[in-house]
Amino acid sequence: MIQRLAISAAWAACLGIPCLAGEIARPGATKIEYEVAAPNLVVQLNASGEIAGCLVGQQKLGWPVTGGTRLAGCRPEGQPLARELPGGGWLFTRKWIGQPGHACTVTDQFTPAGNSVRWEVDIAGEGAPWSTVIETCLRTAPENTALWAPWSDPRMGAKVLPPADSALVPPGAGGNWADPLQPRPFAEATLWYGAPPFRYDNPRIAFCPFSGDLLCIPLATLSRERDGVGLSLALSPVDPILDLALSVKAAGELAFQRSFLRLSDQAHVRFAADLTAHEAGWRGGLRWMTRRYPEYFDPVNPVADELAGTGAYSAHETAFDAAKMKRMAFRTNWKASFDFPYMGMFLPPVGEAEPWRRFGGGETTVAAMRGYSRSMRQQGFHVLSYFNVTEFGARVKYPAPVRQALRDQDLWRDCNDYLYGRLADAILRVPDRTQPGQLGFYPRTRVGGPYFTWEDAIVLDCAEPAYQQFLLDQARRHLREIPDASGICIDRMDWLRMYNEQRDDGMSWYEGRPARSLLNSWRGLMDRLGPLFHQARQVVFVNNHDKRIDLLREVDGIFDEFTYDGAPLNTTALLCVRKPALGWTSDAGNLKPDPELYFHKYLYLGVYPMAPFPGNDHSLHPSPEVDRYYLDYGPLLDTLRGKKWMLEPDCIETAGPGVKANLFQVPGGYVAPLTFGGKLDSTTVRIRNVPGLDHARCEVLHPGNEAALAAASGFQDGVLSVKAPLRRGCAMLRIKTGN
Repeated sequence: MIQRLAISAAWAACLGIPCLAGEIARPGATKIEYEVAAPNLVVQLNASGEIAGCLVGQQKLGWPVTGGTRLAGCRPEGQPLARELPGGGWLFTRKWIGQPGHACTVTDQFTPAGNSVRWEVDIAGEGAPWSTVIETCLRTAPENTALWAPWSDPRMGAKVLPPADSALVPPGAGGNWADPLQPRPFAEATLWYGAPPFRYDNPRIAFCPFSGDLLCIPLATLSRERDGVGLSLALSPVDPILDLALSVKAAGELAFQRSFLRLSDQAHVRFAADLTAHEAGWRGGLRWMTRRYPEYFDPVNPVADELAGTGAYSAHETAFDAAKMKRMAFRTNWKASFDFPYMGMFLPPVGEAEPWRRFGGGETTVAAMRGYSRSMRQQGFHVLSYFNVTEFGARVKYPAPVRQALRDQDLWRDCNDYLYGRLADAILRVPDRTQPGQLGFYPRTRVGGPYFTWEDAIVLDCAEPAYQQFLLDQARRHLREIPDASGICIDRMDWLRMYNEQRDDGMSWYEGRPARSLLNSWRGLMDRLGPLFHQARQVVFVNNHDKRIDLLREVDGIFDEFTYDGAPLNTTALLCVRKPALGWTSDAGNLKPDPELYFHKYLYLGVYPMAPFPGNDHSLHPSPEVDRYYLDYGPLLDTLRGKKWMLEPDCIETAGPGVKANLFQVPGGYVAPLTFGGKLDSTTVRIRNVPGLDHARCEVLHPGNEAALAAASGFQDGVLSVKAPLRRGCAMLRIKTGN
């Protein structure tokens, strides 16, 4: 029996290609010819070089899983050439044929790789460049199998919500939030990696990550709870991934679908994935991913943990109640973007005492900006300077106006002079194939011209040499002139979805033409920008509209503009299992309908909400009612500083109905937020599989009580049991393991 596998309808419609993607055998339908073994996992392969089954766990439990590589609109030709590799691996090579002129040779290689089976794919195109969706597929029987992925919402963008389920959607949590740590049954869905792909007929300019159909880490985990086993498919974030989707089918099928990669006789496409076996549940695959690719999950500069706390986005420079803000767990102000004369010219080329007109009104100097950061540092707080690598100017004119400056050194005083005199080659232009009316979020955007953005700035490509050098010079100037700042926060990563059709990165093939993906532009810039700050012991944070782990290798933390909504809260948390995550509160309405549960979900996921700070821009302002909740929950939030998610098997569970718990390692031990307890007055917590529990001392903090209370505990058979009292449905359990 052969089962045809189609790419998702959403993806096919997006790309305008045929849906047929070759064939994949049903589980158990083909003869096993080869095996590749790793600890707790044997991957079985058939004569076609496809996965035909798996043996998982120490008991070698048979799991009917099939899978393989597929190219949309293409078919394999004949049987592959199989070759055994040293060390127990196998390699399979065969030709694939598509429409006339589209052919390639696909090589699948399976090898033992420590605690996983490595699956590497090499695709050698033939003839002129072309592209199609390349799929990495798995299929299993959906009965008794649950799916988990690092998604923005476990409902996977479902238009019709499932019946009320307090384990998934706690009543009153607000912000359309659903618990991202809940595995779900297979369903029909397409999850976009980071953000949906840019399309000329549906560009989604100024994309914000509110969608429930996003995936932030290229990982999918299958669980068979009754057998206690799990199996994860993890894609390598080291590979230069362009656009990617995870297609899920109710029949038990999942397929990672790569797009816009160029196939030709001049270039190979290469990428890798791993299959790894573990216990049932969401932790196993994520644990493997963080250990295999720590450079994407750990901050480059560990000092980033000192910035963890409730944050602000304020241009306010007058005195404030520092002691009160510390009780709210406040630590970091991302200096609101109004000191510059226009976007991009963050520190003009002037002397330290020479004033310039701020975009936000009034005047400032380099000395004043330096003094502000020094003052905040002396009070025990941190400042992140505003930075942006995709937008430039303010009230830009197009076409280029007559130059105003008489001398080249004065070009900076007029953004049009500087843009057209120094950076014109970096302008990202709207292709002539775009139809009028398709790009209307910013009204001045026109076919053939630049993409306009906030305050009529325009979008630039940060890979263009002159602009990249300008950004690096700005970075060096920040480090030299404002040494007491703790680093920068880079805004507006939504533009990285775009393709520059006037340039060629040698990899992208977009809409039938060579192009440069701005994702690759970002990677090239960060390879140079990140080390500048890290060598100076400063940090790089981002406001990452495009929620992708592969963009975070040089990033130390996230200051997300959208976490008041459920989807970006979840993706920010999952991207920051080992990094500080600062979130946004746009106004007091975000705390409704239940302010207690607003804080519960932030505690549960290890994310800091924005503080009510004087002068906050389009975000929360102080008020007696709001301040009270932040003062009540500030001590609990403080305990999260330096948190790292504990991902050991079954490391925490609670006995109280509806109580949600997570476990984080912090300096000196662990903390476990116990949340959504409703009217319960206590819950029993069991912790296992982490070191130091045999001599732990336990206490709890409650909202509104700054003093910790001792908690009764006992240790037996490797399990620490704690009877934790709850107040307002919540407690922060603190487990001290140090001296």
